[in-house]
Amino acid sequence: MSKININEFIGKSKLNKFHLLMFTLFFLIMTFDGFDMVIYGATLPVLLEQFQMNPSQAGFIGSCALIGAAIGALLFGYMADKIGRKKVIIICTILFSLGSILTGFSNTMITFGIFRFIAGIGLGGVMPNIVSLTTEYAPNKNKAVMVAVIFSGMQVGGILASGLTLWLLKGFGWKVLYIIGGFPLLLVPLLLKFLPESAVNLYKNDHFGALRTIFSKLQPNAYLPKDVTFELNDIEKSSVSALFKEKRARNTILIWVVFFMNMYMIFGVGTWLPQLMIKAGFGLNFSLLFLLTLNLGALFGSNIAGLIVERVGYKNTLVSLYVIAFISITLLGFTTNLFAVVVLVAFAGIGFYGGQNVANGYLSLFYPPSMRSTGMGFAFGLGRFGAIFGPTISGFIVSMGMDLYVSFLAVSIPGVIAALAVLTIREGKSTLQSSKNNEMGETEIQLN
Repeated sequence: MSKININEFIGKSKLNKFHLLMFTLFFLIMTFDGFDMVIYGATLPVLLEQFQMNPSQAGFIGSCALIGAAIGALLFGYMADKIGRKKVIIICTILFSLGSILTGFSNTMITFGIFRFIAGIGLGGVMPNIVSLTTEYAPNKNKAVMVAVIFSGMQVGGILASGLTLWLLKGFGWKVLYIIGGFPLLLVPLLLKFLPESAVNLYKNDHFGALRTIFSKLQPNAYLPKDVTFELNDIEKSSVSALFKEKRARNTILIWVVFFMNMYMIFGVGTWLPQLMIKAGFGLNFSLLFLLTLNLGALFGSNIAGLIVERVGYKNTLVSLYVIAFISITLLGFTTNLFAVVVLVAFAGIGFYGGQNVANGYLSLFYPPSMRSTGMGFAFGLGRFGAIFGPTISGFIVSMGMDLYVSFLAVSIPGVIAALAVLTIREGKSTLQSSKNNEMGETEIQLN
């Protein structure tokens, strides 16, 4: 009887149309995750007038989607390790698509906030599971790059949101932009047909026929005997407490700090940048162009960062990106020179968006696949509280009428904290696919 080690088989596969189809679907989903993340900030100047909101109310409404995202990440990250990642990704895609469409039909500030909350639940749940499934099925040598490329979809979505707002806002109003955000609903039939379930989940539930079908696509030229059986290296039980076992506690907490601070910067700047630039004396169109610049810089930085990681490692790359973010955001509060602002905004995007993309891949190395969705769900979920605090605190500062540099300093300091947290993370000797703690044939960081 032939036996195939799932870890080694997936790890040794080469990129083919199976990977590309799955990753393309993920890229499109992440594009509209990024679209949703930017569209509120892009339309905020109009929404302030539409709903007669003050800055504090606007900060709270902006946080509705983020509160939902925190709940979604915590809930669906844990659920995915129980019921399967494919089901969770599809459920979450439906949730955030419908939530976005319904937001476009809102006529009051309250209904707007409720539907943003619903969309946020789906957005929060989909992200950690896309990371998990990507790292599970990507060939060993392509993991860092593939995670970076898929998550660059967020920046493409940000560019799309900024560009469509410039084009459609005056002529068609803000509602059509949120309805466009529901596009991923059209992807659901494709997800049902082409998205594979987690190999770990299939193995644990004795779905060996489905596993065999997936493996024939992963390595089309491989011979799979009819009597083939499958095996995994050690499977650790998925639970929240497991995130703190096997010497993981210290790094788990530090990872949460990194995600909190990173998302604080992303959403603090992304939500309030147009309004702060208007306050600095720029018109609405210029302010939206700055938002577009932010996401263009992020798109460039995120993809370059994925390549740099392979040369200098995750830790050095992350620390550098967070320092860049801190310096760039801080300096935005001290200049109104158009050229300087454009350059600083671009570098800010490179810093914190690139940092988030690299952190996603870094996080995946700390947990075996059986608990990866739980680990990522909690990192993203608790990180989303940073996304809540960023816009809320910035809104409070804007409402107090404080100087511009105070507003930017409030969202730049988390870059220093994130860099220090990364420096404090302990990395032991990396182990290869034969490691007892590694299930999928990939490099996993031993936590000392």
